[in-house]
Amino acid sequence: MRKIGKLNVVDILIILAVILVLVGGGYYMLHKQNPENQVQLKSYTYVVEGQEVVDDLVDMPVIGQNIYNSSTSEYLGVLTGFDYTEHTEPVFDYDAKEYQKVPSIGYSDVTVEVTGYSTETDADITVEGTVVKVGKELNIKGKGYAFKGIVIEVRDGE
Repeated sequence: MRKIGKLNVVDILIILAVILVLVGGGYYMLHKQNPENQVQLKSYTYVVEGQEVVDDLVDMPVIGQNIYNSSTSEYLGVLTGFDYTEHTEPVFDYDAKEYQKVPSIGYSDVTVEVTGYSTETDADITVEGTVVKVGKELNIKGKGYAFKGIVIEVRDGE
């Protein structure tokens, strides 16, 4: 190896690499702590409604459990609310000559409230990595249950 003074070329390259790592680390730490560069996360709650869901599901959800997308296994947030009503179907009554709402035995309509941290842009609200918009279809999965539903409401958590 060729020596320059008491150092050879490899020693100089190692010293330069260490200096570059220290400068890069300092730059990263300074910009990481700058509040202007940090993304502000807000809490959002969205409501998903599932229609004609099997009645066996209504005993499964537990407030506080994690909710996932059943088709992709992505984390969607935490279950913060759950409600269900009896599912009804419109059936034409020929005697009364009008439609009647008739209950569907064994089925319910369920609504779940899911809360998670989100980022917001002019175009989208992204909750826990999933873009959430009213009318979007989501596959909801919790411990012991899964169903397909539609987002019917998005609320700012603040």
